[in-house]
Amino acid sequence: MKMPQDQIERIAALGYTEPEARFLYVVATHSGYFTMRHFNAFTEVSRGKRSMAFAQKLLKHAHATVRDYLGTGSVFHLFSRLVYGPIDKDNVRNRRRHSFDYIRTRLVQMDFLLENPGHDFLETESDKVNLFCESLAVPKDVLPAKVYEGGSGSHTTVGYFVDKFSRLPYRVSRLWSPSGTSIPAREAYGVLSRISRPIKDSFAT
Repeated sequence: MKMPQDQIERIAALGYTEPEARFLYVVATHSGYFTMRHFNAFTEVSRGKRSMAFAQKLLKHAHATVRDYLGTGSVFHLFSRLVYGPIDKDNVRNRRRHSFDYIRTRLVQMDFLLENPGHDFLETESDKVNLFCESLAVPKDVLPAKVYEGGSGSHTTVGYFVDKFSRLPYRVSRLWSPSGTSIPAREAYGVLSRISRPIKDSFAT
């Protein structure tokens, strides 16, 4: 996964070690929610003093909250502007409070990310649109989109990939036919959506 070093250093300046800062960057960018199991897997440590100290640090600085959910255990929500602001992600949806169903999808996404650490993920809407429209020649009008109505006298805006799942660009080359021409646009979108969304449907604390 790509992690801008300058942004990692900004998070570390809040009182975190570099491994902790790198983990928080992943959470802020791709999920907003995590469990200590995710932290232990990312930092390759066992449960113990290190993970406990990290959790206490998050809560002490009011950078995250924690809630216990039946069947899932303790789930942390990284919400503080002090973490998101320095990495230019102050307005992402991950900061907001969400339903349990939404939280569950974010935890599954963390599983998926941690199981694929060697791949770079498309973080932003523009990255995803460029992948499909420029690299795959997929017409923009077939991309998943949501129209947002503006106020009185203002224009409507269109948002793409509003589910905010991270996409993997590394399999793009497999979506071309032997003749060198691209596969049908809708099929390209369907294939990439399936391989790039988290497919694991369970998680543990």
